[in-house]
Amino acid sequence: MYIYNRQLTIKPDSLRAGNASAAGLISYLNQNTSLHFNLWQGLLGGPVGTIGASSRLDSYSDFTDEVARVYAEDETYVDMVEAAGAHFVGNAEDSLWNVVHVAGEQGDVPNVCSVVRFQTEGKDFPSGVAFAIEMADFFNSIHGASISVSTSTWGVPFGISVIAAYDSVAHFEASTMAIQADPGFRERITGAVGIPGSNMHAVMRRVI
Repeated sequence: MYIYNRQLTIKPDSLRAGNASAAGLISYLNQNTSLHFNLWQGLLGGPVGTIGASSRLDSYSDFTDEVARVYAEDETYVDMVEAAGAHFVGNAEDSLWNVVHVAGEQGDVPNVCSVVRFQTEGKDFPSGVAFAIEMADFFNSIHGASISVSTSTWGVPFGISVIAAYDSVAHFEASTMAIQADPGFRERITGAVGIPGSNMHAVMRRVI
């Protein structure tokens, strides 16, 4: 399974209109195509106004074919995209992630998620993946929340992503406190593998 992600930032003076446009686009796609997206509001780890659109995919090829069809045939959608562009800073950033490990049950799309993302040098990629899997299993053993480990060599070269699924912000907070209080966390984190400065930590809340 893949996770496709698109990240955007709404202009400070367009927060209402930008959020409304994004919600309208996601709802339109979900109702009028074979695609299914979720819309996320950034809470921590990005500029104010950060939003994300994600989709779980079995085939990236089928996904791109459907996206191409929509742009070629659906003028209403294209008009909506062009109108929404005025509310965002720059162009969207897309990435594709291959899920290689799940600690716990994959389950439905969560209400809240934390995302830890980092990159490695090519030679360190296998050990980076092994470290992420070890941490995911450890975190799951502490708080029980499902955690997936994904990799990307296209879009984010030698990228590794660890996503934890929570029922609520309160669930995220309690789980994080439990992890940080466990001596095993401090012992394991010293084995982190990654390019300095490549770490990204974020918390997102699902809107759609």
